[in-house]
Amino acid sequence: MLKGRFFRFFHHLTPATVREIIDRVGQRRLPGLASEMAYNAMLALFPGILAILTAISLFGGSEKSLNNLVEQVGQVAPEEALMLIQNFIGQIGYQRNQGLFSVSFLISLWAASSVLGSAMVALDQIYQVPPQQRRPFWKTKLVSLALTIGTIQLVIVASVLVFISDFIVQVVAYRSGAMEPGVFALWRLFTWPLALIIIALASAFIYRFGPSRWTVGTPILPGAILAAIFWAVLSGLFRFYVAHFGSYNRAYGVIGAVIVLLLWLYLSSLVMLIGAQLNVTVGAAMQRRSRRKT
Repeated sequence: MLKGRFFRFFHHLTPATVREIIDRVGQRRLPGLASEMAYNAMLALFPGILAILTAISLFGGSEKSLNNLVEQVGQVAPEEALMLIQNFIGQIGYQRNQGLFSVSFLISLWAASSVLGSAMVALDQIYQVPPQQRRPFWKTKLVSLALTIGTIQLVIVASVLVFISDFIVQVVAYRSGAMEPGVFALWRLFTWPLALIIIALASAFIYRFGPSRWTVGTPILPGAILAAIFWAVLSGLFRFYVAHFGSYNRAYGVIGAVIVLLLWLYLSSLVMLIGAQLNVTVGAAMQRRSRRKT
């Protein structure tokens, strides 16, 4: 039954439904809410990087582990944004300071919960939850913190997979006698689908528990999967545009990298919200079709 509903979702994704989704994106003010999410994500990013650096140093991780993670991010992030992150890492270095880790982690957690808080407001708009049925501020903050912690756990899983990738590749190459470059290339082919699966699961998690009221029967996974795929494609196109046609560094100097990073975070946030709107609009079309049959 679940499999049937999943494929029926794509059957109802018609040109008329796509036009309705585009109309709803404007009516629900999703571009404005995505900009709010991107701003909060920017505030959370650098304390989060500081917390990661300190954690790696405290728990015996190596600089190579972080470089592997940054390299994976560099496959989708624009080059200017990646350089900004790398410069920040180079300037602060590795800190063996438990107090610094605690402070930076708490700051990044609070700022990241604001990103989820903005997403929850947007999801209430998308699901058309009446104002009187929406969560109060204190409950919204608690739920956003819980969602943030859950999302961080998924990110940790992804990070662990990246950290152990070199070890896995070296063992496989040694035992099989294969050339390491070929094994590395094969591993990269697997890391992309794995990363998209984790992004889709994180999006589905937010779509389900983010809105104040979730209607039973509304699809979750199809929109999350499409959002993850759209995000990968859009990130690639944006990266290509910035590399070949953009002139942010020449026009804006150092602040150009900040602008590129903010734009990328904005587009990523907007794609996530559009995925939720896909679920709601197509789900409503499926319900209308089902009622007509009965």
